[in-house]
Parts: sequence; structure tokens; C-alpha cells
Amino acid sequence: MNYKEKDVINAIQQDKIAFENLYRDINTDLYKMALYMLGNHQIAEETVSETVLDALIGITKLKDETKFESWILKILTNKCKRRMKEKYHKFSVFNPNAQEFEESLNQRVSQEKDIEAKTDVQIALSKLQPKDRMIVTLCVVEGYKSHEVADVLSMKPATVRSRLNRSLANMREYLEVKE
Repeated sequence: MNYKEKDVINAIQQDKIAFENLYRDINTDLYKMALYMLGNHQIAEETVSETVLDALIGITKLKDETKFESWILKILTNKCKRRMKEKYHKFSVFNPNAQEFEESLNQRVSQEKDIEAKTDVQIALSKLQPKDRMIVTLCVVEGYKSHEVADVLSMKPATVRSRLNRSLANMREYLEVKE
């Protein structure tokens, strides 16, 4: 994420303009992460909005401005976890039995091969446990290091690395069977 640390310092001191600048700088990154974790545009947007609102309310409690990124990512991942528990047993890309998933898959079959491959990767990602999905999203898609992900998810870096390797192996296995 690219943002100005000065904006974080000022936002902690309740400067609304600084918080708006932060929001502009990080909104797209938060949305992409939520979308990869949740697989639904509307729910991702709602989750990011809730995250930003909680951040606005709680930013004065942030003691160390250098921890802003891991702090806001932790808020987002917790909200995503909650959303997955609440919503995804009914419908989503992460529930292969859902009717919406089937319709989405049928539409994509007629599209280009790279879109087909992207769908296969999303399906492979959806077969992972929610925490493993978050680890893959944060490490592979967003490029965070294992110690950063460990901080966000309250895990040991070695655990993050082993779960990442196991998850990638599972995804690779699924994708090889698909071909």
C-alpha cells in the first residue's frame, strides 16, 4: 500500500482531511484484497466501507503510525472472516454447490482462455480453508511477506509459510487435474 506516513500521524490527531487522503491512497488495495478473499464485488465494497468506517472511528487508538498498514489489514481480514461465516454458506464463488456459482461458471465457459484460467484459479482458491485463502491472497496476490501476514493474522511466520506452501500445492494439484 502506498500512503503518506504524515497523513497517518495527522489522522491519529483527528485530521479528517488527512484521513480522506489515506482513504484515497489505500481504498483500491483494500478493495482488491476483499474481492480476492470474498469473491463478490458488492460484498467486497461493503466490507471495505465497514473497514474504513471502523478505521475512522478507531484511528485515535493507533499508538504507532508505522503499524497503520498491518492495523487496517487486520480490520479488513477480520471483517472478511465474519462475512464468509455469515454469507458464504448460502452463495458465492467459494461455495461450489451454489446456483450463482454454476451460472457464473457457465457464462465464463464461453469467454477467452485467460478468463477461463482465471476462473480455474478462483475455484482452486475457493477450495482452500478461509484462513489459507487469506494467506494466499495476502502473500501471492498482494505481495506481503510472511512476517507481515503473521502479524495481521496473529500467527507465527513459520506457520504462515508452511500453510502458504501447502495451500499452493493444493491449488497446483487441483489445476493440474483440471488440465
